[in-house]
Amino acid sequence: MATSTGEVEKINVRSPYYLTVDSADAPPDYTPPATITQPLGCGEQINIGEDVGIRVYEVDVTNRSGTFTINFTINIPVKITYQLTEDASPTVVGYKGNNEYEGDLLKAGVLASELTGLSSGTAQGGIPITRSTDSASTLTITVEAPMATDDYQLIMACPDETQVETPSVGTPANNTLDTSTYTLLMRLPFQYIDTLSSSIRMEIYINGELIQTLTQAILNISASTTKLIVFSTQTGYNYTGGGSVITVSNEELLADQYNSIGIKFITEGTNDQVTLNKIGYEITGLFQNPNSGQLEWASPRAYSDYNFYGYGSKDNVPSIPVPRITAESYYQQIFRDQTQRVIYFNPSEYEENILQVKQGQHGTSVIGGETVENIFTQSYAAWSH
Repeated sequence: MATSTGEVEKINVRSPYYLTVDSADAPPDYTPPATITQPLGCGEQINIGEDVGIRVYEVDVTNRSGTFTINFTINIPVKITYQLTEDASPTVVGYKGNNEYEGDLLKAGVLASELTGLSSGTAQGGIPITRSTDSASTLTITVEAPMATDDYQLIMACPDETQVETPSVGTPANNTLDTSTYTLLMRLPFQYIDTLSSSIRMEIYINGELIQTLTQAILNISASTTKLIVFSTQTGYNYTGGGSVITVSNEELLADQYNSIGIKFITEGTNDQVTLNKIGYEITGLFQNPNSGQLEWASPRAYSDYNFYGYGSKDNVPSIPVPRITAESYYQQIFRDQTQRVIYFNPSEYEENILQVKQGQHGTSVIGGETVENIFTQSYAAWSH
């Protein structure tokens, strides 16, 4: 029972209410609920309904450097603080949310100086965090809710993982390609995703056989990002200039014929949509980049930057060179209902061409007992200097 000498104490960390109590009257075995700590993956979305108290999100940022962004949508304000393992002290962002609740926060004892980040209406934005090293580290995000929240959302956007150079597959001269590594690269420009969560994944098929499943931890996708996938047994190499590449084995490709290469997206929702802008298809190979001192997948957009990849001059580049842009999808691609969409690729020399994507395939096909949708492709400029 409260006494005249009682102090104002919060009796439950998950309750927005306070009572005047005498601490001596508290049950001896009472323990307030602990702070909730949970992992948050790169590209993952967190949705929290009604809640009060402290939540701590831990993001593994090992082998990633660049700009991380905590994207948020918040109505009833919460306080956000973050700290990297290597930081000497936490960074206090302060309160984010609707300024309609400013008076309630002041009554709850929050200082006015902490409320300068409130906005008119539901707050939406991003908190950028820059990291310059790839060393092992954890980004800790602390969210404090002094009042009962109605709903808030956090999406963790991260730079791609830094690729680790693997032993050389050959010893080409500077700017020159290793011809034994010629292969196909897909450029996937994501435009819209209905349900983005850590459970989203992309399946890759060759001739109807599931070859690899890429989880969100590997994909790290979000709207308006572009991902590069190369089909090769040579792993750990970046794209020209250091761009990250996801490697999928090409060992199942059959020589001297067209192989179907399909992709499918698996999401949590029903009839979810994943939309990509026009998918690009490049023929590439590993070349020795004198700037980085490493082998990299050659870009057909960078001939003049690398001595025309050993050809020496624009005039010496053959009409069908490597690297080159060989095709792109005619339309944007909308994936629904876990439907596989395919292109057809010949990994061998064919009609004086070196590796090519089949043009103009319409409609559907049945591959491995599954009805798939063909991606209609069109030819593209061979290369750009």
